[in-house]
Amino acid sequence: MKPAYFIFSIIIFSMFTNCRSHKDLQEEAPAQFQQAYYVSDKGQMTFFLPVIAIQNNRVELKNIYFKGLKSPIVKDENVQNRYTAIFNVKQSDFVMSSDPKEEYGNKMPQRPVESPIKIEKNQALLEYQEDKEIKYYLLDNIEERK
Repeated sequence: MKPAYFIFSIIIFSMFTNCRSHKDLQEEAPAQFQQAYYVSDKGQMTFFLPVIAIQNNRVELKNIYFKGLKSPIVKDENVQNRYTAIFNVKQSDFVMSSDPKEEYGNKMPQRPVESPIKIEKNQALLEYQEDKEIKYYLLDNIEERK
């Protein structure tokens, strides 16, 4: 009888722990956003997230998962109320030299990163911190602009 109880307990425990990752996906946005979009140019993709209102003392935007990549999202210094994330999507030409100083400017391509929650091609996953807890919010209908 005890082995059956033990196995049953493990099954119930595993069911609750598997649902944990979806529990962090929030239905309510951590801020008021406008339509998110991205621009691709010269092997680089820039993700833009316009923000109407955010409580900076409570919410801190951390990372964006988009198109199989992860990048930190930072406040845009040039445009008020906009956050950006830069992705290196194309491998640039490397300078190969016997002098290490000449190779200093080489940029490494970004490695693919699987997002904690499955997302579609036109979606992005926003990782943010609210009251010292990491949470996620799904952004839909991300469009490409020229």
